[in-house]
Amino acid sequence: MNPKLFDQNHITVDFLDSMRQHADPLADDLIKQILEHSDLNTLNQVFLKIVNNTTIHDESFTDFDEAIRKLLTTYFKESAQLPTWYDEDLVAEGEKLFSEYGPEMFMLLNVSSLPMCYTCAKGAQVLYDTGRLMSHHQNTDALARRLMETGQMIFNVLSPGGLSQQGAGIITIQKVRLIHASIRYYLLKEDPKRNYQWDIEELGLPINQEDMAGTLMSFGPVILNGLKNLNIELTEQQQLAYMHVWKVVGHLMGLKAELNPDSFQEGFQLASKVLQHQASNSEAGEALTNSCVLFLQQHIAGNLFDEVPTFMMAYFLTDFSEASGKDLATIIGLKKKEDLIERISLKFSQFLGAELHRLEHHKVIQMLSAHFNKALLAGIIKHYNDNKSVHFYIPSSLTKNWSLAPIISYE
Repeated sequence: MNPKLFDQNHITVDFLDSMRQHADPLADDLIKQILEHSDLNTLNQVFLKIVNNTTIHDESFTDFDEAIRKLLTTYFKESAQLPTWYDEDLVAEGEKLFSEYGPEMFMLLNVSSLPMCYTCAKGAQVLYDTGRLMSHHQNTDALARRLMETGQMIFNVLSPGGLSQQGAGIITIQKVRLIHASIRYYLLKEDPKRNYQWDIEELGLPINQEDMAGTLMSFGPVILNGLKNLNIELTEQQQLAYMHVWKVVGHLMGLKAELNPDSFQEGFQLASKVLQHQASNSEAGEALTNSCVLFLQQHIAGNLFDEVPTFMMAYFLTDFSEASGKDLATIIGLKKKEDLIERISLKFSQFLGAELHRLEHHKVIQMLSAHFNKALLAGIIKHYNDNKSVHFYIPSSLTKNWSLAPIISYE
């Protein structure tokens, strides 16, 4: 294992404040140099090239002039370097865990990870301002695209071989870093056409180190805590393996080692401290949450599950509300789960053949999730794989494990 650089005692308010002024020099420098050597059209061509290719190699950038080609080749070589402490066996064990509980993890991404990110007002402002997560006029296409991109990254990272050299997970991470760097560049660039300018002093850099750490924790310990609340008992070794996968991802994303923990307990504490520091009510957080709820409702057939997303979001935020001392559900404008439990219980009692209103909240969640998680995943797969030019790709081995194989028609 690597020398221990993460130290919970170093995660102070002053330290987190300082991390808001640090981002990703490697990716930021590439975007800056491309624009210095060329123009916006060239940068757009770069993004078209990397988005449309699932592998990157020495010949990938022959269409560009020598200076741009050298910049891109250097970035993709440097950003693909696995850390010296990379443990192939732990990564394989983390992949195995995903093969067993992928639908549950995908559900938790939508009802736990993303809402938690939305509670952090300054980080949510980036998503709000770029417009990539917003739905307009009841149209969730932009939101759906962004959620598909996030989900696809997680599938690419956790699918077999995703974090091997030239694995789909590494390529995806490299692309995400460049997307983040371009967002930073344009939000910080003075633009007279915009009616606002990004306030670095108040908000920090867009997608800064603290925001990156909070997001990484939402994919790591937040998911593990959600599985525990679904009564899925994992061994310490399984938890360590899953956290190791996301520690590797953090390294590949350019996250500082001081913000990249090893264990579930350390990750839970880091997530709680980031929430203590950042969670607050915002127009951006509430709008993003509302869009996410609408997205989930629209991608599950019928209306039986309409109130389930809100209930689940409020439920899965509970542990981190207690740990951070912040009422996270209220911060993003969710109804209290107590206000929903009776209506949901009565609606589902006949469907599930059980009197849910007599059960405790965690029992209701466990019963609902078995139906909700696969209905959600199936709905999103169907939305994106029916007559779409870009598919939501899941390896056939995983679709068989999750009994989703009949839905997949393109492999």
